[in-house]
Amino acid sequence: MYVGIVRITVVMDQSHSLKEKRMAIRRIKDRVRERIGVAINEVGEHDRWQLAELGCAVTSADRAKALEILDDVVRVASGGATGAGGAVTAIAKDVWTFDAPAAPIAQVDDRTGSGDKAAGAAGDDWMPDEWRDKLDP
Repeated sequence: MYVGIVRITVVMDQSHSLKEKRMAIRRIKDRVRERIGVAINEVGEHDRWQLAELGCAVTSADRAKALEILDDVVRVASGGATGAGGAVTAIAKDVWTFDAPAAPIAQVDDRTGSGDKAAGAAGDDWMPDEWRDKLDP
């Protein structure tokens, strides 16, 4: 499996408040989601009016496909930024192999919804003796 990530820096000269910035970012995010079907979010420069950092991550079985999707994200976000009165000034992207082995997880008890409680459901070994004495009549 391949994991790809992209960070896009956008400068918005026409933005004079955080509200204007948020509106422009929303247009870019919506455009990427509608055209490509992936989520892109603001990941940095949250409080600066005329600068935004957007990030997107994708996974794929094919490295070339992951790079193609990231390139599409950059292309659509650049068009959205231009339409919102901004411009993409920097792009950082990378794709790497993710081959971590699967780790076992605790089974979840449907009654309690907790894996930790499910492990102790077979007995009351987890309960301190003074609590157990108060429960027994």
